[in-house]
Amino acid sequence: MVNILCFGDSIVFGECDQNYGGWVDRLKKGYIEQYADSLKQEVFLYNLGIGGETTDGLVKRFSVELKARKIGKQKTLVIFAYGANDIVVHKNKNIVPANYFIRNLTDAISTAKLEDCKVLILSLLPISNTIEGKVNQHDKLRYDLDIQQYNLILEKISVETESEFLNLYSPFNQNDKESLLSGDGVHPNSKGHALVSQLVREKLIQMLPAYH
Repeated sequence: MVNILCFGDSIVFGECDQNYGGWVDRLKKGYIEQYADSLKQEVFLYNLGIGGETTDGLVKRFSVELKARKIGKQKTLVIFAYGANDIVVHKNKNIVPANYFIRNLTDAISTAKLEDCKVLILSLLPISNTIEGKVNQHDKLRYDLDIQQYNLILEKISVETESEFLNLYSPFNQNDKESLLSGDGVHPNSKGHALVSQLVREKLIQMLPAYH
């Protein structure tokens, strides 16, 4: 049995993908079922995304959520997809400043590693040029420079914790990001969710053979 736990915000939850419920559900309906058949064992994928969540919320619930879904020596892979809400600017600073962002994620990863879990960290997605440095329809202000900074932090954390890292930022920019983002300029649309699902699928193909 293999468990895949996806932690994150509304992008993980699947917002703005009316067709298939987001990249996690797309992954579940496609690759995960095929993978389970090839392994001849059960694969469970859990969508643990919560709209609006930051890494502050993650550390409050991660240990409980993990223990509820990992029994004994079950093989478990944890995916972390955070930052889109952490970088929101409020009173001239990020809601979760970089040093707290690092602490939160490192703590969660340490907990996962203690339970012998594999870890995959996803980068932040780019935002639309139409909301760069502007308050969007949800009254949130984001800057692309913050996204780039936090992505560098995520990549560094992955190296320091011996976790895997997947860059989603560059593929979105290389494939006309505006066509992959929803009207709010933050969440991927159905096409964007499909791309994220494809990229995560390719990464899992590299990571999961160790569980064969």
